[in-house]
Formats: sequence, C-alpha cells, structure tokens
Amino acid sequence: MEIVEGNNVYNKITDRHDILYILLGGTTQVSTIPGISAAGASPELTKLTPVLDSEIISAGKCISYDVVPMTEEGIPTPSIITRGANEISGINTLIMDAGFIQDPAVPFIKTSLGSAGDGSKEKALQFYERAKAYGSYLGNLLDGKYKFIFLAESVPGGTTTAHTVLSSIGIGEMTSSSMKNSPDAIKESFTARALERTGKLPGYNDSVAEFGDYMMAISLGIGSVINKSTLFYAGGTQMATVFYLDRLINGNNNRYVFTTGYIMKDKEKLMRKLAGQSVLYANMNFSGITGLKYYDEGYVKEGTGFGAAFGISYLLGGNTAPVYSNIKKVYRSFLK
Repeated sequence: MEIVEGNNVYNKITDRHDILYILLGGTTQVSTIPGISAAGASPELTKLTPVLDSEIISAGKCISYDVVPMTEEGIPTPSIITRGANEISGINTLIMDAGFIQDPAVPFIKTSLGSAGDGSKEKALQFYERAKAYGSYLGNLLDGKYKFIFLAESVPGGTTTAHTVLSSIGIGEMTSSSMKNSPDAIKESFTARALERTGKLPGYNDSVAEFGDYMMAISLGIGSVINKSTLFYAGGTQMATVFYLDRLINGNNNRYVFTTGYIMKDKEKLMRKLAGQSVLYANMNFSGITGLKYYDEGYVKEGTGFGAAFGISYLLGGNTAPVYSNIKKVYRSFLK
C-alpha cells in the first residue's frame, strides 16, 4: 500500500521551505455537551484541548498545565503525531486563535473572538464577519509567500458543528467522530434543535454564522483571498466541510483536502461528496506504539492535521522509519 494516496498533486511537494502549516485552535460550547467529543478527559476539559495542542505542536510539551494529553482510556491527542511529524519535515508552523478560551504559552496570532456558542440555543458566531476579516487579512499576507499552505484544526465538537452546517444546506450525511462508536444520535438531536431554532436560512454564510465555529469562519476568510498559493484543508470531515463551503461561497479552485486513511475508511462517501477527487490521504500504522494503537482500532481518526503532517514528512524524506521513531519519542516524553 502506498503511504500517500489520492490526487497526485502530492508529487509537487518536494521542498520544506515551500510549506506553511497553520493550526486554527478554538472552542465551541457544543463540545461541553456530554457524549459529543472525546477530545479531552471530560466535557468541560475539552475547552483546554486546543490550548494544549498548540503548545505541543509549537514546543513539544504542555506548558500551561501539567497534564498528560490523553483520554481516560489512554488515547493521546493527535497533536503528538503532528509534532513528531513536523519535527522531521522541518516545515514552518503557525498557531492562530480561532476561539481560544485561554492564551497558549507559545507564540500565536490573537483574535480575541472567544468561544463559539451553542447553535441549538443561539447564534453560534456573534463575530462571524470579524472572523472572516481576520482570515482574509492573514491570507493576503501569506498568499504567494509559500507554495503550499495547510490549514489544520483543533476544535473539539467541530464534527457536530460541521454536521449541523451541512444539514442546513441539504447534506444530511453524518460526519466522523473522535470516538470509535460515533454518537450519531446525540449529533442528530443537536442538529434538529438547531435547525428548528432558525428555520430555513437565506444563504451559506448564514448557515456558518448560525451553527458553525470560528475555525470555519477564519478558514473561509483565508480561502477568499488565496490565489497564488495552493491551499490544503488538513483534516477529516470538518475540513472537507470547509473545502465544500469554500467552493460554494468563494468559488475558488486550487484547493485540496489532505486527510488520513482512517477517515477514508470511515467516511469515504461523504469525503468524495464534499471534495470529489481533490482528496489526498496518508496511510499509517501505529500498532508498535502503545497508546497510538487505538488509532488503528477506529479511535480519533483525524485532528490537528496529523494525516497531512505525516504525509508531508514522508513525501519530503521518502522514508517512514524516522517519522514513526520521532512520533514514538514525542509520545513517550509525556509518559515520564
């Protein structure tokens, strides 16, 4: 099996200096609904996950809190994989505030947007246009400076916001989940309440503003101005949703989704519906790494763009051995 499959645009990825990885970290009140997300040891602690993911990716450790970034079952955050892969590839990384509830203790671009609301009770994005403006400002600064710009996310509860946005525009297929057994009934109930609150909406922007999260809004702002660079949405069904919205709202091409083999195994029909043939994915096998073996068993599947991070490191080096070795090293550093 090939390590990277899908659209052959990956053959153009040959130089680390051509690449910028951006993590959009943020929160939504949706993640605190019991059973919605496994991206944290408890529903309330999911709000800290984007902060810790940012610190792990930038510094290789949790700085703000002395915690082990794993679920109660011992399943580690995917940012450990992203950190391990990005260290090997040596690509530039950037953290952007897409709704942090607390500043991470690493350099980042601050927006002060705050958490997205619960779209079943209120308009989720009170500052939707401001968030898009932040994105377009950053996109204008970066367009053409890098050949390839990768947008990744750390937004617990984001597959639920994505499902609700998609449902509001006529795509009712279920998004993926960080859990092995997806909480589809909880997601469907949330979406039904959200759609009942607003009724039919006039446009795509309205759907994102009412039900989405600030990662979506900032990404759409970035996507509205990127023309010279190639933009990759690095993630699973959340980022494929943004890819789809980018096409609908901004009408741009030269866009791709870079995900994992885990997502394609779980949700290929939806991924193809949203992104067609503009999908790349990395196949991984973590059976030799204690905590990460759960990924091979159907947990997590995506997050922090780890599929793209792994794929990039392989494409640049042509060898998975040092990538796995470094991921194992980063993982073990949290067990001390």
